[in-house]
Amino acid sequence: MQRFIWASTYIVGGLAAGCFSAILMIQQSADQLLSGSGAWSMRKAGLGARTDVYARSHDLLAGRLPPPPGQISEAIASSDDEGEALSPRCTYRLSSAEPLPEWWSLSAIAGRTADAALQASMHSGSVLAAADGSITITASSLPAPGNWLKLPQGPHLSFVYWALQDGRDANQPPFTLTRESCS
Repeated sequence: MQRFIWASTYIVGGLAAGCFSAILMIQQSADQLLSGSGAWSMRKAGLGARTDVYARSHDLLAGRLPPPPGQISEAIASSDDEGEALSPRCTYRLSSAEPLPEWWSLSAIAGRTADAALQASMHSGSVLAAADGSITITASSLPAPGNWLKLPQGPHLSFVYWALQDGRDANQPPFTLTRESCS
């Protein structure tokens, strides 16, 4: 009987240690900053490989299917380019330095992770681009002229960017993110 108790304890302890180490590895494979920007981060390059189970499991734990390998990239920003936390009480200017991929989507969410409830969104077919292909978006709680993205109400704010990969460097930040004013 005593052997049975020790064996059961050993098995349960091993399972608990295995689950803890898997969750730790999933969290460590979560995000990396994109080159050239302090605002945007994206899932590590493991999403491009079919073998990185931990990077893909991050989405599964959040109740979402991971994006197809090499087809869609996702970046999230919870701070502006100066490193200040985003606030729904401020107005932000998002500017693309170069033309964006043919299909992309930008969303404002009231949370710090990509699995927060979607609040407002715009995509490549709903914005006006300049003659050179660059795009400027004003994100605020009050309407603004031009491309306007309504900010959600709540204690936290993040922007989530999805894009169809079309041979461009997916590690470049999609937009500069500048705080203009706060109320």
